[in-house]
Amino acid sequence: MRSVLLLSAAVASFMGGASAFNAFASMTKPKPVVSDAPPSKMPMFEYLKFDKNPTFDVLAKTKQYVESQSMGGQMSEEWYAEDYVLRGPVIGPINRSDLRASQKGLGIVAAFPDIKIDTFGYSVDPENPYRCFYFQRWRATHIEDMDVYGTVYPPTGKEMETPVATFCAVWNPEGKIIYEQVGAVVDRLEGNTEGKAAVFGLIHTGGVKLSATPGDAVFSFIQRVGHWVGNQGRSWSREDEIPKWWISPSRGADAEPPFEE
Repeated sequence: MRSVLLLSAAVASFMGGASAFNAFASMTKPKPVVSDAPPSKMPMFEYLKFDKNPTFDVLAKTKQYVESQSMGGQMSEEWYAEDYVLRGPVIGPINRSDLRASQKGLGIVAAFPDIKIDTFGYSVDPENPYRCFYFQRWRATHIEDMDVYGTVYPPTGKEMETPVATFCAVWNPEGKIIYEQVGAVVDRLEGNTEGKAAVFGLIHTGGVKLSATPGDAVFSFIQRVGHWVGNQGRSWSREDEIPKWWISPSRGADAEPPFEE
């Protein structure tokens, strides 16, 4: 159980600031929004469209943001809105404060000093001009000890290649990031991490062999125990600290129940 809690907290802490070393993208002008697109069935995604008329180049700004990040390093808070939320397949919703707190006690990056993250395929959502998607593929070698909150996994010498995963950033009209979705695997058969992308791939390569998939009831239960204890980082924020615009009841690896209009 402790390994599951470490995994969940570690992923939550790093996914909000993963770098894009060697990032490449076409700086083509974003396509116009489809004016007759139907409203989103999940209201919070309709909310995130704001006025549907950004005054800045969302694609260029997203590329600048991704390239500015330093894997495991200090992230500038200037990028983020006060009501920011991060969500991944089995982590989140988590706010900026909890992401920063979860970074303490981690040594994942030191274990993979040659990490390379290729970022490509930037594309603005045709139904939300404030939302930009992109892809990442991670490669690294487990060269040093991997220290995760005091649990040390010795180097395996294994070379890691993750499957491609999708990410997105949603900006508010003030040019701040209000929402990030991270690490959704495109093809789980790619790479050598058993379908685990991004930081999940690093930890898997380092020796933590766990199933962590959306809807996994056992993993979800263990996450909730860790959330209640809260002494090794959180997989999601406390209810009263999650921004009000976030209305999805799903937490961590919980399955997403259908929204009732």
